[in-house]
Amino acid sequence: MSFDEKGKTAIKTYGGQKFTFRGYYHIPYGQKVKGITDLFMARNLHNGKRHYAFFDWKNSFIVTEFLEKMIEIYPDVYIIIIWDGWSAHRSEHTKMFLDLHPRIKVLPLPTRASWLNPVERDFSQIQRFVLNNSNFQTVREGMGAIDSFIEKELCSSGKCT
Repeated sequence: MSFDEKGKTAIKTYGGQKFTFRGYYHIPYGQKVKGITDLFMARNLHNGKRHYAFFDWKNSFIVTEFLEKMIEIYPDVYIIIIWDGWSAHRSEHTKMFLDLHPRIKVLPLPTRASWLNPVERDFSQIQRFVLNNSNFQTVREGMGAIDSFIEKELCSSGKCT
């Protein structure tokens, strides 16, 4: 499983009013944020199935809650998780959880190599095709658009939960 979180995704007017400075287009980032959400996603590298959930925040308790869902979904197999070096992945709480669930093995990525994680490509597509040039009025509307994109574009033939 390739696992990561797209943290602190701001729901705001992406794209906004463009202006030209020294021959380059610029988009102002100091726009009003309508809310934020955190997207956790695990991608099964064997069959392409994606599992995802939205949370209001991210910490080691959310990580272990998500891993518990993976244990329920895959009850009879060893789960190998590829993830980056985020502090919640290395926390004492997460370490204790992993010690209590020996079916989960972790393959941490090297420092500054999060781009090696295949789920990062999914987050890149979400940013490019859903969030850029968007103007969602609420966080729920943004989450709905992300959910629709994942279901329709990233999850072919019902490979999401």
